[in-house]
Amino acid sequence: MARDNTAVTNDDAEGWPHTWLHKAFGSCQEDPRGSVHRAWGVCLIFILLYFVVSVIEMINVQSNGGSMALVVGSVWTGIMHLLLGVVGTFVLKRFPTAFSIGFFLGTIMVILNQDLIVFGTFHAYGYGKQRTNRMFANVALTLFGVLSVFSLMLYHFKRTIIVAPIDAKGFGRSAQKRSVSPSSDYQAHEGP
Repeated sequence: MARDNTAVTNDDAEGWPHTWLHKAFGSCQEDPRGSVHRAWGVCLIFILLYFVVSVIEMINVQSNGGSMALVVGSVWTGIMHLLLGVVGTFVLKRFPTAFSIGFFLGTIMVILNQDLIVFGTFHAYGYGKQRTNRMFANVALTLFGVLSVFSLMLYHFKRTIIVAPIDAKGFGRSAQKRSVSPSSDYQAHEGP
């Protein structure tokens, strides 16, 4: 059977991930920006839950004679997730340029790896209450799944999310109007 050598369109040029993601997030096509923002809101709920559980795990491991490295690790991952929440909200709401969205996606990938390591470390950890250790590990695995879906959604809709730096809130023409005063005002305030 001969292969059809028709021209490749822009949609086909991105290959199978694009078509797979298009099918997965097809219901979000009408309002992609709103869908990404709602998905980020769900991520923030899980991030806050993770932080609370990380503090509980820190108390659990510390009070039961566990490793100090794992005490610090549990709190450190909670703090990193909180920072991800703050940075992500800033990037999506105030400054969604190509660089900041790429930086945000890269940071999510690092946090995803951290979540898998936390899951593997704490799931079978012997010190402290096993129930608390497993709860912390399972919340990390759940957050891995939630952030993975969000990062795929953000990647898929990046063209509708990204704005030019000049169009970002707090930058551009409207900010220049506020910061630049006419020269007559400046000269009126000069001394003798």
